[in-house]
Amino acid sequence: MQKAANNTDEFIAGFPTATQIMLKKIRAIIQKAAPKATETISYGIPTFVQEGNLVHFSGYKTHIGFYPGTAGVEAFTKELSNYVTSKGTVQFPLDKPLPVGLITQIVKFRVLQNLEKAKAKKGAKNEKAPPAAKSKESTDKKQVKAWLNNLNPAVKSEIETVRKIIKGTSPKLSERIKWNAPSYYYKEDIVTFGPYKTQKLLLVFHHPAVVKVKSGLLEGAYKDRRLVHFKDKTEALKNKKELARIITEIIHLIEKK
Repeated sequence: MQKAANNTDEFIAGFPTATQIMLKKIRAIIQKAAPKATETISYGIPTFVQEGNLVHFSGYKTHIGFYPGTAGVEAFTKELSNYVTSKGTVQFPLDKPLPVGLITQIVKFRVLQNLEKAKAKKGAKNEKAPPAAKSKESTDKKQVKAWLNNLNPAVKSEIETVRKIIKGTSPKLSERIKWNAPSYYYKEDIVTFGPYKTQKLLLVFHHPAVVKVKSGLLEGAYKDRRLVHFKDKTEALKNKKELARIITEIIHLIEKK
């Protein structure tokens, strides 16, 4: 058990050399992925802060502990399948290289989450009258268009196909950028595109009502969310009706509240 450290450098210095090397590596990865975050010691371990706690890390006898929070682990369930995980925790073995790309993606995901939460809180304090709704809708469309234009053509084609399926499900759905991806809501958030991977389209259904929907497309046994994976747009089109049914059922459940 280490004595309490006053800063990250002091914390890392308290470990054996091999562990120090790994701790310095994960620290550098996080710093690069979240350049605007600040470092501190929280809960007795190194912590990166940006609009609230972002991620933590620590060292142990056989592994590096990485703590991106529950959402940070759940959003990358398949990518983390080769590692020991628990609620909000990932263990990276000391005898294996750190997955730089994966850690980077998780940290960036957490940054976007925190920024969105901060933006939502600020928006709640500065709520405007109904006439501003049209302006907001126009802004949302511009943001979605800008997001899509930043994609390479192949990826854009894949995502556009799924996007059209979702938008065609119901005229009640609105679209905006949230968590750095197209997100769809009706009174409340329903589904958002997750990080894109080659041959993997991810949808995150984060409305709690999704746990009441029965479908072979829905993956995971999380308390308040489910995931849908498509290999590509062809598979998405084959499951168009079922995807639409899931969304329609959630909208119906929202209306019943």
